Order: sequence, then structure tokens, then C-alpha cells
Amino acid sequence: MTGIVVAGRGDHWWAWAASRVMPAAAPFAETASAAAPTHNEHAGSAGTVVQVGHVAGGVHLYAGEALAPDHSEWLRSAWAYATGAVMEMRYITRAGRVEGFLLVRAEGAEREEVEQQVIRLRSCLGAMPGHSTAVPVRDKAETCEVLAPFEPRGGVVEIRKRLTAHRTSRDDASSPWLAAVTPFAYRRQPWEPLWSAMAGLPFRAMLSVGLAPFTIGPGLRSHLAARATEFGRLAQVGPPPTGVWSAYRPPDEFAVAALPLVADAVRRYTDQAFLTRVSLAGEQPVPTVLAELAANTISPPEPMPDS
Repeated sequence: MTGIVVAGRGDHWWAWAASRVMPAAAPFAETASAAAPTHNEHAGSAGTVVQVGHVAGGVHLYAGEALAPDHSEWLRSAWAYATGAVMEMRYITRAGRVEGFLLVRAEGAEREEVEQQVIRLRSCLGAMPGHSTAVPVRDKAETCEVLAPFEPRGGVVEIRKRLTAHRTSRDDASSPWLAAVTPFAYRRQPWEPLWSAMAGLPFRAMLSVGLAPFTIGPGLRSHLAARATEFGRLAQVGPPPTGVWSAYRPPDEFAVAALPLVADAVRRYTDQAFLTRVSLAGEQPVPTVLAELAANTISPPEPMPDS
């Protein structure tokens, strides 16, 4: 048995495969249940959480209170394997425990080709870092359970990068509005508080981190470079509005603040990247504090300076 789930018709097919992921030293379910659950009585809907941070390392399975390991090397190798496909790490609660699954999806025109592709993808991505192990799910019913573990009656919370827009103070700007995206912040830290909070929920929930390889083309690189040039110009003192008006245009404050973000995007987005989606779903409305905890775990806020 392969455990593959297939859907489609004609010349468009999709196939899914799953692997159960756990620490190499001990089953993940035991690790998750070892910590005292953090019960949350807040029943309000979380809505959409917008947060900053950089998703680096896509598995985050470990035992005890150690820092979440760095999976950057594994992700770089996964980029080549998953080209044209989608991979997703799902953390699903069940009976007070959190279980981890690596889900992969392939699509194409031929059913048999798609099935073989998703099997190869599961095998390649199953070569986990040394502290983790991946066991293929060979029961089709269990794969279906991973795909749809429950009905998300509580809705879905998405954790996204922060988009900030501001009207420019410069009349010589190419657009009246300036915008900047704050990247996810990456800092290795324990994920145990999040697992404990999820395991302590009185209903089932799931945290999903989905990644799809994306090739940065010349169009995007050119666009980012042009934006960096524009922000750099507006962040400096500008020429007087007219030849007879001697007062120079002051720098745009938003351009000054956002220029490092735009310049960093030019530096980072040069060749390979991942389209990323992080979501949290539950059978009941996801507590706001849990959504905030998930966002702060994935994208830690800047530590407060010592007084």
C-alpha cells in the first residue's frame, strides 16, 4: 500500500502523500504530552494575525526544552526536490497530544505520472535532519485524515508578513503612496509553549506551514531594484519644488524607515525562494492568545532592551 490520495479528471490530476514526523529519540506524541497543558478559556475568534518574522526551518520537532533546530540546510535541499509541487508541515492535536505530519502534493496531466512524482517527493523529503525521522503513511484512510482532520468550524487564522502603507510627503514621488513588507523575523527558540497550549485545547486544532518553491525572475528583481532606488531617493533631501523656490524638499520619513526593508528584499530575493502560508485552524474559534502565541513563536518579536 502506498497511502497515496489522488483526485482529478481528464488532463489535470493531483496526488497527496504524507509522512509521520517525530524526534528520532522518542515519539513526538510522548514529547508533546509530557509538558503541562496550558488551558485557555478565551473563546473569542482570533481573526487574522499579521506578524513579522522569517520562517526558517520548517519542521521544528524536538524533545525537551532545547531550542528548535535550524533546518535551513534541509529546506535548501528540499527546494530542488519540491519544484513544481507543494510541501506542508501539519501539527494536529488529538486527545491532548500534538502529532506532526509532512504532507506533499504534486499535480500534472497524467494520473500515473503524478502518483509516481508524489511518491518520489515523499521519499526525498523523508531524509530528515538527524534529530528527526519521517515514516511514510501507507494507509490511504490515514492520509485522508491528515488532509481533513476535522471541520474547521472555528475558521482559519492566517499568520502573514506585515504590510505597511503610508502616504508620501514628497510631491516628486512616482506614486502618492509608499508601501513596505516587513519580513518574518527568525530567532531560534523553544516551541514547547505552543505545543503545550495546543495540546491543552478542549477541541482539535491544527497549525500548518505550507511551502511552495518559487524562482525569482528578472521581472521581480528589476521591480525590487526600482523600488529600492525610489525609496533611496525619497529618503534623501530633494531638490526645491521650483527654480525660484530655494527650500529643499525634506526626506520622506516613511522612506527613511522603510529603505532598509526594501534594500534587504533586493539582497534576499535573487534566485530561489518559497511561497509561504502559515495558518491555524480549529473545530471551534481559535483563541486570540493562541493565535498570538503561534505568531510570536514563528516570528519572535524583538527582545526588550535591558533597562
